[in-house]
Amino acid sequence: MLRVVGIVALLVLAACDQSSVKVGPSPSPVIAQGNWNQSLTLTGDLPGQITGIIADQGSQQTFCSGAKVRNGGTWSESFYANVDTSGNLWQLNIIIENFRGPGTYSNKDVKISLQSPDNAKAWLNQDADATLNLDADKVTFTIDRSLQAGTIDAFLTNASTGKRGGERISGTWNCRG
Repeated sequence: MLRVVGIVALLVLAACDQSSVKVGPSPSPVIAQGNWNQSLTLTGDLPGQITGIIADQGSQQTFCSGAKVRNGGTWSESFYANVDTSGNLWQLNIIIENFRGPGTYSNKDVKISLQSPDNAKAWLNQDADATLNLDADKVTFTIDRSLQAGTIDAFLTNASTGKRGGERISGTWNCRG
């Protein structure tokens, strides 16, 4: 469990490490907030549907690199949504550090996390761990020619329990209206 918490901490720190940031265009919303239609099904620890996003509120900011990213750069999308009937917000983050244009990306290329805004609950895709004889979480993420839509089928590890495949996200995503 500590190992998973450490990995989550490293992922967050890596995302915030300003010393390794490549200079490029800043990710920003490419459409009006609150209009990014989604068709994502979540199964596992947190079952539910994501059909849209929640508009920006304070520090909860939505963004998508969209068509602004160049090959070799970082493509990313982050948004907040309601998933279950509790009304709780959840944040979905998707990062491709070595973007190669439209196409299919696997668990080696893309990092995905689903978390509560306070980080009390989180799931993320994990790499293989030979010492523990664990396979990598399977991820298939596609981006179409617009660089603003595609599909996702991702199995994520529960950051609290270490349960591999504890959450699955599948369906279509977009960062345009």
